[in-house]
Amino acid sequence: MIARDEEARIANAIGSVRGVAREIIVVDTGSRDRTQQIAQELGARVLSCVWQDDFSLARNTALAAARYDWILSLDADQQLDAASLPALTEALGRSAMAQLVQIDLMGENSGHSPVSSFPSLRLFRRDTRIRFRGRVHEDVAGSLLEAGSFEWPNSGVRLRDSGYVLASERQKKRARNLRLLEQAHEEDPQNLFVSFKLATTLPAERRQERRTLLSQAMEAARALDAEQLSALPFRHRLFAEALDDLVEQGRLQEAATQCQRMFPLLGTGSCFAAGRTFARAGFTDLSAQLLQGYLDLPPSPPWSVTLPDLSASAAEACRWLAWIADIEGRSAQARSWLDRALQNANEEQTVAIQCDAIRLILPYGDLARVGMELQRLYPKIKNSRKTYCELMLLSAEVSVATGDRAGAISLARAAMAPDDDRPAALLAKLELSKEEANDKRLRELLPAVVGRRFDTLAVRVQLAERIGQPFVFPVPDATRRSLL
Repeated sequence: MIARDEEARIANAIGSVRGVAREIIVVDTGSRDRTQQIAQELGARVLSCVWQDDFSLARNTALAAARYDWILSLDADQQLDAASLPALTEALGRSAMAQLVQIDLMGENSGHSPVSSFPSLRLFRRDTRIRFRGRVHEDVAGSLLEAGSFEWPNSGVRLRDSGYVLASERQKKRARNLRLLEQAHEEDPQNLFVSFKLATTLPAERRQERRTLLSQAMEAARALDAEQLSALPFRHRLFAEALDDLVEQGRLQEAATQCQRMFPLLGTGSCFAAGRTFARAGFTDLSAQLLQGYLDLPPSPPWSVTLPDLSASAAEACRWLAWIADIEGRSAQARSWLDRALQNANEEQTVAIQCDAIRLILPYGDLARVGMELQRLYPKIKNSRKTYCELMLLSAEVSVATGDRAGAISLARAAMAPDDDRPAALLAKLELSKEEANDKRLRELLPAVVGRRFDTLAVRVQLAERIGQPFVFPVPDATRRSLL
Protein backbone atom coordinates (compact mmCIF):
# COMPACT_ATOMS: atom_id res chain seq x y z
CA MET A 1 0.00 0.00 0.00
CA ILE A 2 0.92 3.65 -0.30
CA ALA A 3 0.22 6.07 2.52
CA ARG A 4 0.65 9.61 3.76
CA ASP A 5 -0.49 10.97 7.13
CA GLU A 6 -2.59 7.89 7.85
CA GLU A 7 -1.67 7.30 11.52
CA ALA A 8 -5.35 7.01 12.46
CA ARG A 9 -6.09 4.20 10.00
CA ILE A 10 -2.98 2.39 8.90
CA ALA A 11 -2.89 0.07 11.92
CA ASN A 12 -6.32 -1.30 10.98
CA ALA A 13 -5.25 -1.79 7.36
CA ILE A 14 -2.04 -3.63 8.29
CA GLY A 15 -3.76 -5.56 11.06
CA SER A 16 -6.32 -6.94 8.62
CA VAL A 17 -3.60 -8.70 6.55
CA ARG A 18 -0.88 -9.48 9.12
CA GLY A 19 -1.98 -13.09 9.52
CA VAL A 20 -2.04 -13.68 5.77
CA ALA A 21 0.67 -11.62 4.08
CA ARG A 22 4.23 -12.95 3.97
CA GLU A 23 5.40 -9.36 3.68
CA ILE A 24 3.73 -5.97 4.01
CA ILE A 25 5.20 -3.08 2.02
CA VAL A 26 4.21 0.49 2.79
CA VAL A 27 5.43 3.23 0.49
CA ASP A 28 5.21 6.51 2.39
CA THR A 29 4.82 9.59 0.21
CA GLY A 30 5.70 12.24 2.77
CA SER A 31 3.95 11.67 6.09
CA ARG A 32 4.38 14.26 8.83
CA ASP A 33 2.70 12.15 11.49
CA ARG A 34 3.46 8.68 12.96
CA THR A 35 2.40 6.68 9.89
CA GLN A 36 5.89 5.30 9.21
CA GLN A 37 6.59 4.47 12.85
CA ILE A 38 3.28 2.64 13.31
CA ALA A 39 3.80 0.66 10.10
CA GLN A 40 7.32 -0.37 11.17
CA GLU A 41 6.14 -1.35 14.65
CA LEU A 42 3.56 -3.64 13.02
CA GLY A 43 6.22 -5.38 10.94
CA ALA A 44 5.82 -3.60 7.62
CA ARG A 45 8.72 -2.78 5.33
CA VAL A 46 8.52 1.01 4.91
CA LEU A 47 9.92 2.73 1.82
CA SER A 48 9.86 6.41 0.97
CA CYS A 49 8.83 7.95 -2.33
CA VAL A 50 8.73 11.67 -3.07
CA TRP A 51 5.15 12.53 -4.02
CA GLN A 52 4.99 13.69 -7.64
CA ASP A 53 1.22 13.98 -8.09
CA ASP A 54 1.19 10.46 -9.54
CA PHE A 55 -0.50 7.55 -7.76
CA SER A 56 0.82 5.02 -10.26
CA LEU A 57 4.42 6.06 -9.64
CA ALA A 58 4.00 5.47 -5.90
CA ARG A 59 2.14 2.17 -6.30
CA ASN A 60 4.70 0.87 -8.78
CA THR A 61 7.46 1.65 -6.28
CA ALA A 62 5.75 -0.82 -3.96
CA LEU A 63 5.37 -3.42 -6.75
CA ALA A 64 9.06 -3.19 -7.61
CA ALA A 65 9.98 -3.98 -4.00
CA ALA A 66 7.71 -7.03 -3.68
CA ARG A 67 9.34 -10.47 -3.41
CA TYR A 68 6.54 -13.06 -3.33
CA ASP A 69 4.28 -14.61 -5.96
CA TRP A 70 1.01 -12.73 -5.37
CA ILE A 71 0.28 -9.07 -4.66
CA LEU A 72 -2.76 -7.66 -2.89
CA SER A 73 -2.88 -3.89 -3.31
CA LEU A 74 -4.68 -1.94 -0.57
CA ASP A 75 -5.27 1.68 0.33
CA ALA A 76 -4.37 2.79 3.83
CA ASP A 77 -8.06 3.37 4.57
CA GLN A 78 -9.06 -0.14 3.47
CA GLN A 79 -9.18 -3.40 5.38
CA LEU A 80 -9.32 -6.98 4.21
CA ASP A 81 -12.70 -8.37 5.27
CA ALA A 82 -11.94 -11.23 7.66
CA ALA A 83 -14.74 -13.29 6.11
CA SER A 84 -12.75 -13.23 2.85
CA LEU A 85 -9.82 -15.24 4.20
CA PRO A 86 -11.01 -18.62 2.86
CA ALA A 87 -11.71 -17.03 -0.54
CA LEU A 88 -8.24 -15.47 -0.57
CA THR A 89 -6.62 -18.81 0.21
CA GLU A 90 -8.51 -20.42 -2.66
CA ALA A 91 -7.72 -17.53 -5.02
CA LEU A 92 -3.98 -17.91 -4.48
CA GLY A 93 -4.18 -21.43 -5.87
CA ARG A 94 -5.65 -20.34 -9.22
CA SER A 95 -3.62 -20.10 -12.40
CA ALA A 96 -5.02 -16.69 -13.41
CA MET A 97 -2.66 -13.76 -13.79
CA ALA A 98 -5.07 -11.39 -12.01
CA GLN A 99 -8.33 -11.57 -10.07
CA LEU A 100 -11.04 -9.10 -9.21
CA VAL A 101 -11.56 -7.92 -5.65
CA GLN A 102 -14.81 -6.34 -4.45
CA ILE A 103 -14.40 -2.97 -2.72
CA ASP A 104 -17.19 -2.06 -0.32
CA LEU A 105 -17.58 1.66 0.34
CA MET A 106 -18.78 2.21 3.88
CA GLY A 107 -21.09 5.12 4.68
CA GLU A 108 -21.21 7.34 7.73
CA ASN A 109 -24.30 5.60 9.13
CA SER A 110 -24.16 2.33 7.20
CA GLY A 111 -22.97 0.17 10.12
CA HIS A 112 -21.64 -3.09 8.70
CA SER A 113 -23.43 -2.71 5.35
CA PRO A 114 -21.71 -0.91 2.44
CA VAL A 115 -23.45 1.94 0.64
CA SER A 116 -22.00 0.74 -2.67
CA SER A 117 -19.56 -1.81 -4.06
CA PHE A 118 -17.48 -2.18 -7.19
CA PRO A 119 -14.92 -4.67 -8.58
CA SER A 120 -11.28 -3.71 -8.90
CA LEU A 121 -8.11 -5.45 -10.08
CA ARG A 122 -6.25 -5.53 -6.78
CA LEU A 123 -5.05 -9.15 -6.65
CA PHE A 124 -2.46 -10.14 -9.25
CA ARG A 125 0.81 -11.96 -9.75
CA ARG A 126 4.16 -10.36 -9.20
CA ASP A 127 5.24 -9.75 -12.78
CA THR A 128 7.32 -6.89 -14.15
CA ARG A 129 4.82 -6.51 -16.99
CA ILE A 130 1.99 -5.68 -14.55
CA ARG A 131 2.12 -2.05 -13.53
CA PHE A 132 -0.32 0.67 -12.57
CA ARG A 133 -1.07 3.46 -15.05
CA GLY A 134 -2.61 6.90 -14.62
CA ARG A 135 -1.89 9.80 -12.30
CA VAL A 136 -5.22 9.18 -10.60
CA HIS A 137 -7.88 6.43 -10.87
CA GLU A 138 -4.90 4.22 -11.55
CA ASP A 139 -5.25 0.55 -12.47
CA VAL A 140 -3.35 -2.40 -13.97
CA ALA A 141 -5.90 -3.40 -16.62
CA GLY A 142 -4.00 -1.88 -19.53
CA SER A 143 -0.74 -3.62 -18.69
CA LEU A 144 -2.55 -6.95 -18.16
CA LEU A 145 -4.17 -6.74 -21.58
CA GLU A 146 -0.82 -5.99 -23.18
CA ALA A 147 0.64 -9.00 -21.37
CA GLY A 148 -2.03 -11.22 -22.95
CA SER A 149 -4.24 -11.57 -19.86
CA PHE A 150 -7.92 -11.07 -20.72
CA GLU A 151 -9.93 -13.07 -18.17
CA TRP A 152 -9.89 -12.08 -14.52
CA PRO A 153 -12.07 -14.25 -12.26
CA ASN A 154 -13.80 -12.93 -9.19
CA SER A 155 -11.57 -13.85 -6.26
CA GLY A 156 -14.37 -13.62 -3.70
CA VAL A 157 -12.14 -11.29 -1.67
CA ARG A 158 -13.69 -8.10 -0.25
CA LEU A 159 -12.02 -4.91 0.99
CA ARG A 160 -13.88 -2.55 3.30
CA ASP A 161 -13.14 1.08 2.37
CA SER A 162 -13.74 3.78 5.00
CA GLY A 163 -12.02 6.57 3.09
CA TYR A 164 -15.23 8.24 1.97
CA VAL A 165 -17.25 7.99 5.19
CA LEU A 166 -16.92 11.63 6.23
CA ALA A 167 -18.19 14.41 3.95
CA SER A 168 -15.00 16.40 4.60
CA GLU A 169 -12.90 13.43 3.43
CA ARG A 170 -14.99 13.01 0.29
CA GLN A 171 -14.67 16.71 -0.55
CA LYS A 172 -10.92 16.68 0.01
CA LYS A 173 -10.42 13.62 -2.20
CA ARG A 174 -12.61 15.02 -4.97
CA ALA A 175 -10.57 18.23 -4.98
CA ARG A 176 -7.32 16.26 -5.11
CA ASN A 177 -8.57 13.97 -7.88
CA LEU A 178 -9.84 16.92 -9.90
CA ARG A 179 -6.46 18.65 -9.72
CA LEU A 180 -4.63 15.51 -10.84
CA LEU A 181 -7.12 14.85 -13.64
CA GLU A 182 -6.71 18.39 -14.94
CA GLN A 183 -2.95 17.90 -14.91
CA ALA A 184 -3.23 14.57 -16.72
CA HIS A 185 -5.62 16.05 -19.30
CA GLU A 186 -3.23 18.91 -19.98
CA GLU A 187 -0.41 16.40 -20.53
CA ASP A 188 -2.47 14.12 -22.78
CA PRO A 189 -5.65 15.83 -24.07
CA GLN A 190 -6.33 12.93 -26.47
CA ASN A 191 -6.60 10.37 -23.67
CA LEU A 192 -10.27 9.35 -23.75
CA PHE A 193 -10.37 7.89 -20.26
CA VAL A 194 -8.83 10.98 -18.69
CA SER A 195 -11.27 13.22 -20.58
CA PHE A 196 -14.19 11.08 -19.41
CA LYS A 197 -13.08 11.02 -15.75
CA LEU A 198 -12.39 14.76 -15.78
CA ALA A 199 -15.82 15.49 -17.23
CA THR A 200 -17.58 13.39 -14.59
CA THR A 201 -15.51 14.89 -11.76
CA LEU A 202 -16.04 18.57 -12.61
CA PRO A 203 -18.26 20.43 -10.10
CA ALA A 204 -21.70 21.76 -11.02
CA GLU A 205 -20.48 25.31 -11.55
CA ARG A 206 -18.27 24.07 -14.40
CA ARG A 207 -21.15 22.46 -16.27
CA GLN A 208 -20.24 23.92 -19.64
CA GLU A 209 -16.72 22.45 -19.47
CA ARG A 210 -18.26 19.08 -18.62
CA ARG A 211 -20.54 19.28 -21.64
CA THR A 212 -17.68 20.18 -23.95
CA LEU A 213 -15.51 17.33 -22.67
CA LEU A 214 -18.31 14.76 -22.94
CA SER A 215 -19.19 15.90 -26.44
CA GLN A 216 -15.55 15.72 -27.55
CA ALA A 217 -15.11 12.30 -25.93
CA MET A 218 -18.18 10.94 -27.71
CA GLU A 219 -16.97 12.30 -31.04
CA ALA A 220 -13.60 10.63 -30.47
CA ALA A 221 -15.31 7.34 -29.49
CA ARG A 222 -17.49 7.47 -32.61
CA ALA A 223 -14.35 7.78 -34.75
CA LEU A 224 -12.93 4.49 -33.40
CA ASP A 225 -13.41 1.22 -35.22
CA ALA A 226 -15.45 -1.53 -33.57
CA GLU A 227 -12.44 -3.32 -32.10
CA GLN A 228 -10.97 -0.14 -30.62
CA LEU A 229 -14.33 0.87 -29.16
CA SER A 230 -14.91 -2.55 -27.58
CA ALA A 231 -11.52 -2.27 -25.86
CA LEU A 232 -12.66 0.81 -23.88
CA PRO A 233 -13.89 -0.49 -20.49
CA PHE A 234 -15.70 2.80 -19.81
CA ARG A 235 -17.58 3.01 -23.13
CA HIS A 236 -21.04 2.22 -21.71
CA ARG A 237 -20.72 4.74 -18.90
CA LEU A 238 -19.41 7.41 -21.28
CA PHE A 239 -22.40 6.81 -23.54
CA ALA A 240 -24.84 7.03 -20.60
CA GLU A 241 -23.24 10.22 -19.27
CA ALA A 242 -23.26 11.87 -22.71
CA LEU A 243 -26.95 11.00 -23.18
CA ASP A 244 -27.81 12.33 -19.73
CA ASP A 245 -26.00 15.56 -20.55
CA LEU A 246 -28.19 16.09 -23.64
CA VAL A 247 -31.28 15.25 -21.59
CA GLU A 248 -30.27 17.88 -19.01
CA GLN A 249 -30.54 20.44 -21.81
CA GLY A 250 -33.89 19.18 -23.08
CA ARG A 251 -32.23 17.99 -26.28
CA LEU A 252 -34.19 14.76 -26.42
CA GLN A 253 -34.29 14.40 -30.20
CA GLU A 254 -30.51 14.76 -30.39
CA ALA A 255 -30.11 12.21 -27.59
CA ALA A 256 -32.33 9.77 -29.51
CA THR A 257 -30.26 10.36 -32.67
CA GLN A 258 -27.09 9.67 -30.66
CA CYS A 259 -28.64 6.36 -29.59
CA GLN A 260 -29.44 5.41 -33.17
CA ARG A 261 -25.83 6.10 -34.18
CA MET A 262 -23.97 4.55 -31.27
CA PHE A 263 -26.08 1.70 -29.88
CA PRO A 264 -25.34 -0.67 -32.81
CA LEU A 265 -21.64 -0.21 -32.01
CA LEU A 266 -21.95 -0.48 -28.23
CA GLY A 267 -24.38 -3.39 -28.03
CA THR A 268 -26.27 -4.84 -25.10
CA GLY A 269 -24.21 -3.15 -22.39
CA SER A 270 -25.97 0.09 -23.30
CA CYS A 271 -29.52 -1.33 -23.47
CA PHE A 272 -30.68 0.55 -20.39
CA ALA A 273 -29.20 3.94 -21.33
CA ALA A 274 -30.57 3.76 -24.88
CA GLY A 275 -33.93 2.40 -23.75
CA ARG A 276 -34.43 5.13 -21.18
CA THR A 277 -33.41 7.80 -23.67
CA PHE A 278 -35.87 6.55 -26.28
CA ALA A 279 -38.60 6.50 -23.59
CA ARG A 280 -37.83 10.11 -22.70
CA ALA A 281 -38.12 11.09 -26.36
CA GLY A 282 -41.37 9.20 -26.86
CA PHE A 283 -40.04 6.39 -29.07
CA THR A 284 -41.95 3.88 -26.99
CA ASP A 285 -41.64 0.79 -29.20
CA LEU A 286 -37.85 1.08 -29.42
CA SER A 287 -37.64 1.86 -25.72
CA ALA A 288 -39.71 -1.12 -24.64
CA GLN A 289 -37.66 -3.45 -26.81
CA LEU A 290 -34.36 -2.26 -25.34
CA LEU A 291 -35.51 -2.11 -21.73
CA GLN A 292 -36.92 -5.63 -21.91
CA GLY A 293 -33.64 -6.65 -23.55
CA TYR A 294 -31.80 -5.17 -20.57
CA LEU A 295 -33.94 -7.18 -18.15
CA ASP A 296 -33.18 -10.36 -20.12
CA LEU A 297 -29.40 -9.87 -20.07
CA PRO A 298 -27.35 -12.53 -18.29
CA PRO A 299 -25.06 -11.38 -15.44
CA SER A 300 -21.74 -9.89 -16.47
CA PRO A 301 -18.93 -12.45 -16.60
CA PRO A 302 -16.84 -12.51 -13.41
CA TRP A 303 -13.76 -11.21 -15.25
CA SER A 304 -15.53 -8.20 -16.77
CA VAL A 305 -14.00 -4.84 -15.87
CA THR A 306 -16.34 -2.89 -18.12
CA LEU A 307 -17.68 0.07 -16.17
CA PRO A 308 -21.48 -0.23 -16.16
CA ASP A 309 -24.07 2.52 -16.41
CA LEU A 310 -24.46 3.46 -12.72
CA SER A 311 -28.10 4.47 -13.17
CA ALA A 312 -29.10 1.10 -14.65
CA SER A 313 -31.13 -1.26 -12.49
CA ALA A 314 -33.91 -3.78 -12.96
CA ALA A 315 -36.25 -1.68 -10.81
CA GLU A 316 -35.71 1.44 -12.94
CA ALA A 317 -36.11 -0.48 -16.19
CA CYS A 318 -39.46 -1.83 -14.94
CA ARG A 319 -40.54 1.68 -13.90
CA TRP A 320 -39.89 3.02 -17.38
CA LEU A 321 -41.74 0.09 -18.92
CA ALA A 322 -44.66 0.79 -16.58
CA TRP A 323 -44.66 4.45 -17.61
CA ILE A 324 -44.73 3.48 -21.30
CA ALA A 325 -47.62 1.08 -20.71
CA ASP A 326 -49.51 3.75 -18.77
CA ILE A 327 -49.21 6.50 -21.39
CA GLU A 328 -50.35 3.98 -24.00
CA GLY A 329 -53.46 3.16 -21.96
CA ARG A 330 -52.39 -0.30 -20.80
CA SER A 331 -52.89 0.24 -17.06
CA ALA A 332 -53.04 -3.46 -16.14
CA GLN A 333 -49.68 -4.07 -17.81
CA ALA A 334 -48.30 -0.96 -16.13
CA ARG A 335 -49.38 -2.38 -12.77
CA SER A 336 -47.67 -5.66 -13.61
CA TRP A 337 -44.41 -3.88 -14.42
CA LEU A 338 -44.57 -1.95 -11.12
CA ASP A 339 -45.09 -5.21 -9.22
CA ARG A 340 -41.96 -6.57 -10.87
CA ALA A 341 -40.10 -3.34 -10.11
CA LEU A 342 -40.90 -3.73 -6.40
CA GLN A 343 -39.26 -7.15 -6.39
CA ASN A 344 -35.93 -5.55 -7.36
CA ALA A 345 -36.15 -2.20 -5.56
CA ASN A 346 -34.19 -0.61 -2.75
CA GLU A 347 -36.01 1.46 -0.10
CA GLU A 348 -35.84 4.74 -2.02
CA GLN A 349 -37.00 3.12 -5.25
CA THR A 350 -39.80 1.35 -3.40
CA VAL A 351 -41.42 4.65 -2.39
CA ALA A 352 -41.17 6.01 -5.94
CA ILE A 353 -42.72 2.82 -7.33
CA GLN A 354 -45.55 2.97 -4.82
CA CYS A 355 -46.17 6.59 -5.89
CA ASP A 356 -46.32 5.42 -9.51
CA ALA A 357 -48.88 2.80 -8.50
CA ILE A 358 -51.07 5.48 -6.92
CA ARG A 359 -50.79 7.55 -10.12
CA LEU A 360 -52.33 4.61 -12.00
CA ILE A 361 -55.56 4.84 -9.97
CA LEU A 362 -55.70 8.65 -9.79
CA PRO A 363 -57.44 9.13 -13.19
CA TYR A 364 -60.30 6.85 -12.14
CA GLY A 365 -61.50 9.35 -9.53
CA ASP A 366 -61.34 7.09 -6.47
CA LEU A 367 -59.86 9.89 -4.38
CA ALA A 368 -60.70 8.20 -1.07
CA ARG A 369 -58.53 5.24 -2.01
CA VAL A 370 -55.82 7.54 -3.35
CA GLY A 371 -55.80 9.48 -0.08
CA MET A 372 -55.61 6.30 1.98
CA GLU A 373 -52.71 4.93 -0.07
CA LEU A 374 -50.90 8.26 0.17
CA GLN A 375 -51.30 8.41 3.95
CA ARG A 376 -49.55 5.05 4.22
CA LEU A 377 -46.49 6.49 2.49
CA TYR A 378 -46.16 9.70 4.50
CA PRO A 379 -44.19 8.09 7.38
CA LYS A 380 -41.43 7.39 4.84
CA ILE A 381 -40.93 11.09 4.05
CA LYS A 382 -38.06 11.35 6.51
CA ASN A 383 -36.03 8.60 4.81
CA SER A 384 -34.45 10.81 2.14
CA ARG A 385 -34.81 14.10 0.31
CA LYS A 386 -35.64 12.24 -2.89
CA THR A 387 -38.45 10.32 -1.16
CA TYR A 388 -39.80 13.55 0.28
CA CYS A 389 -39.86 15.24 -3.15
CA GLU A 390 -41.56 12.25 -4.79
CA LEU A 391 -44.32 12.24 -2.18
CA MET A 392 -44.79 16.01 -2.37
CA LEU A 393 -45.15 15.82 -6.16
CA LEU A 394 -47.73 13.07 -5.94
CA SER A 395 -49.60 15.07 -3.30
CA ALA A 396 -49.57 18.07 -5.65
CA GLU A 397 -51.03 15.94 -8.44
CA VAL A 398 -53.76 14.74 -6.08
CA SER A 399 -54.49 18.35 -5.15
CA VAL A 400 -54.90 19.21 -8.84
CA ALA A 401 -57.37 16.31 -9.19
CA THR A 402 -59.40 17.60 -6.22
CA GLY A 403 -59.40 21.17 -7.51
CA ASP A 404 -57.17 22.49 -4.71
CA ARG A 405 -55.07 24.81 -6.83
CA ALA A 406 -53.40 26.62 -3.92
CA GLY A 407 -52.48 23.32 -2.28
CA ALA A 408 -51.09 21.98 -5.55
CA ILE A 409 -48.86 25.03 -5.97
CA SER A 410 -47.54 24.80 -2.43
CA LEU A 411 -46.84 21.08 -2.67
CA ALA A 412 -45.23 21.32 -6.12
CA ARG A 413 -42.88 24.01 -4.83
CA ALA A 414 -41.92 21.72 -1.95
CA ALA A 415 -41.23 18.95 -4.47
CA MET A 416 -38.75 20.98 -6.55
CA ALA A 417 -35.48 19.10 -7.06
CA PRO A 418 -32.49 19.73 -9.34
CA ASP A 419 -32.77 16.32 -11.04
CA ASP A 420 -36.54 16.29 -11.62
CA ASP A 421 -38.41 18.86 -13.73
CA ARG A 422 -41.90 17.41 -13.19
CA PRO A 423 -42.73 19.74 -10.24
CA ALA A 424 -41.66 22.83 -12.20
CA ALA A 425 -43.62 21.62 -15.24
CA LEU A 426 -46.72 21.21 -13.07
CA LEU A 427 -46.30 24.74 -11.67
CA ALA A 428 -45.87 26.09 -15.21
CA LYS A 429 -49.02 24.33 -16.43
CA LEU A 430 -50.99 25.74 -13.49
CA GLU A 431 -49.75 29.25 -14.25
CA LEU A 432 -50.36 28.94 -17.99
CA SER A 433 -53.91 27.74 -17.36
CA LYS A 434 -54.84 31.03 -15.67
CA GLU A 435 -56.69 33.66 -17.69
CA GLU A 436 -53.89 36.12 -17.03
CA ALA A 437 -50.66 34.22 -16.48
CA ASN A 438 -47.89 36.03 -14.64
CA ASP A 439 -45.00 36.31 -17.11
CA LYS A 440 -42.54 37.06 -14.30
CA ARG A 441 -43.39 33.73 -12.61
CA LEU A 442 -43.09 31.94 -15.95
CA ARG A 443 -39.61 33.39 -16.51
CA GLU A 444 -38.59 32.23 -13.05
CA LEU A 445 -39.83 28.72 -13.79
CA LEU A 446 -38.24 28.37 -17.24
CA PRO A 447 -34.74 27.29 -16.06
CA ALA A 448 -36.26 24.51 -13.93
CA VAL A 449 -38.48 23.13 -16.71
CA VAL A 450 -35.61 21.31 -18.40
CA GLY A 451 -37.63 18.96 -20.60
CA ARG A 452 -36.27 15.62 -19.41
CA ARG A 453 -39.24 13.77 -20.94
CA PHE A 454 -41.20 14.55 -24.07
CA ASP A 455 -44.20 15.69 -21.99
CA THR A 456 -42.26 18.10 -19.78
CA LEU A 457 -40.39 19.28 -22.88
CA ALA A 458 -43.77 20.23 -24.37
CA VAL A 459 -44.35 22.43 -21.30
CA ARG A 460 -40.91 23.98 -21.76
CA VAL A 461 -41.57 24.73 -25.43
CA GLN A 462 -44.92 26.32 -24.61
CA LEU A 463 -43.40 28.26 -21.73
CA ALA A 464 -40.46 29.49 -23.83
CA GLU A 465 -42.72 30.68 -26.65
CA ARG A 466 -44.96 32.50 -24.19
CA ILE A 467 -42.12 34.62 -22.79
CA GLY A 468 -40.36 35.15 -26.13
CA GLN A 469 -37.42 32.75 -25.67
CA PRO A 470 -38.13 30.03 -28.27
CA PHE A 471 -36.62 26.58 -27.75
CA VAL A 472 -33.99 26.35 -30.49
CA PHE A 473 -33.26 22.61 -30.53
CA PRO A 474 -35.20 19.99 -32.53
CA VAL A 475 -38.00 18.32 -30.60
CA PRO A 476 -39.37 14.77 -30.89
CA ASP A 477 -42.66 14.09 -32.63
CA ALA A 478 -44.12 13.00 -29.28
CA THR A 479 -43.51 16.50 -27.94
CA ARG A 480 -45.14 18.06 -30.99
CA ARG A 481 -48.19 15.86 -30.50
CA SER A 482 -48.36 16.94 -26.85
CA LEU A 483 -48.48 20.58 -27.97
CA LEU A 484 -51.57 20.05 -30.15
